[in-house]
Amino acid sequence: MPAQDPPSAAAAAASDAASSSSAVSELVKRAAGSLTESDRGRDKAKPGKGGGEQGRAAAVAAKSGGGKKPSPGGGSGGSGVRNGSPSKKRARVVGGGGPGGGVEEGDAEPGEAAGTSKGPEKGVSDTSAKLDPDEPRPFAPLPFFGDHKRAVSSLSFAPSSSPALRGHRGGASLNSNADPGIVAGAGRGPVAALCASASADGSAKIWDVPGVVVPEGNGTTIRVARRSDGITDQTPHQLAPPKGAMMSTVTQRLWSRIVLLGHGRGINDVAWSPSGAYLATASDDRTLRLWSAETGDALVEFRGHTNFVFSCSFNPQSNLLASASFDETVKLWDVRCGECVATLPAHSNPVTGVDFNRDGTCIVSGSYDGLVRIWDTATGECLKTVYAEGNPPVGCVRFSPNGKFVLSGTLDGKLRLYDVSGGRGRGGGGGGSGFHGGGGPQPRGGRCAKTYAGHVNSRYCAFASFLAANPKRRCVVSGSEDGKVYLYDLQTRLVRQALGGHDDAVLAVDAHDSLELIASGGMARDKYVRFWAPLGTDD
Repeated sequence: MPAQDPPSAAAAAASDAASSSSAVSELVKRAAGSLTESDRGRDKAKPGKGGGEQGRAAAVAAKSGGGKKPSPGGGSGGSGVRNGSPSKKRARVVGGGGPGGGVEEGDAEPGEAAGTSKGPEKGVSDTSAKLDPDEPRPFAPLPFFGDHKRAVSSLSFAPSSSPALRGHRGGASLNSNADPGIVAGAGRGPVAALCASASADGSAKIWDVPGVVVPEGNGTTIRVARRSDGITDQTPHQLAPPKGAMMSTVTQRLWSRIVLLGHGRGINDVAWSPSGAYLATASDDRTLRLWSAETGDALVEFRGHTNFVFSCSFNPQSNLLASASFDETVKLWDVRCGECVATLPAHSNPVTGVDFNRDGTCIVSGSYDGLVRIWDTATGECLKTVYAEGNPPVGCVRFSPNGKFVLSGTLDGKLRLYDVSGGRGRGGGGGGSGFHGGGGPQPRGGRCAKTYAGHVNSRYCAFASFLAANPKRRCVVSGSEDGKVYLYDLQTRLVRQALGGHDDAVLAVDAHDSLELIASGGMARDKYVRFWAPLGTDD
């Protein structure tokens, strides 16, 4: 039987449904042309409706000089910094229509939502699921790391097709914004990937992930030499191997390729454009900025939000940018000129996450009001509203690579995968989720297909991502307040592995779109960006 609409959800749906279908189609179409070649901390104190002065990044700073997303609740001095976001990786299809088939429903225990994982029991090792002999090798930390002065709030891998990666595979420094100590034009070995990190310290950095791309089963991963001479600081910081980590090499500090400076407060989110040519940042200073990924130059500033900007995402064409804010709205921006082309009165509490689907026709938003909403990009109409039983605050949202599912992270320590592939109507949802709408037949779409539990998430907004580069290891990757990164098997919901190595909560995580490569970032007592790949090091 569908869950009863919580008072906040019903009130929000009633008040917003009428106002959400704004006439913005012409404005959006006006911005729909393709861009030219010169185109694309999570620790917040519990925010009240007006929030504090530090948004996602300030919250982390409020905690201990770091930046992260906020936790729900009252309080007028709260701030929020997101430690992980979603860069939007186009990993392989999850669900029907792609390799591996669709998401299957699991049998639920009595009183448990359908498809709920129970997580690792006490005494279970970090590799919780029983692996077959021919299973992919477990993830292990790579022998290098990045860092920030405060908490790491968001991480985002560049698309595999990024021109910045193709043009600088030797890893040479690019401009005067690079960290001091790098000689421009000096080859530093092969670069397997680029990763952007954002922090409560007000900076964003682009890191060369050194290594050689090699086949790994049915997917690809990276390997690095035991001695990474020339790719790291000449006077490396040596760190003790993380507990339980399979580490046989010295851990060294990476130089950042580019440092992006310009925001007046901490940065809550960073996102690559699907074209790979640009990055966007969302900040507690109530603005967003567009940057060149190759030069680090600030290109456009987006002004219009009246509170912290917590999340941002590009559409697949890289010409529209969506932003979510503590001012309870979602805005759409023309990337070319910085003009706001639409404002959606999306929620009744701070909006903590936003993402486009694979073709850009829909936007998903999540909020501390406990609602996850799907919007029509062209008209601004609210197409679907889903919520979990008990209406827990939503900390992050992300479309699956095939656009048929939405992953939602909530502050009850669970991740839920909603099937949103049905019609445009509203109806009831099973598996412990509700779906706003009137009587009559309930259209398909909005049911909770899977629930993943095992990580710790009750205070901050932690990121989650899809790892789908290897068909034999399709996972949901999640940060956790216990300092680990959790890998859930997409279908079985079991914890395949828990990666330990950070000294504080991990809110920022991301998975590469085509490599078995994960990045994670720690909060203020840690401040490191760590990289993980299947164990395998060249001698």
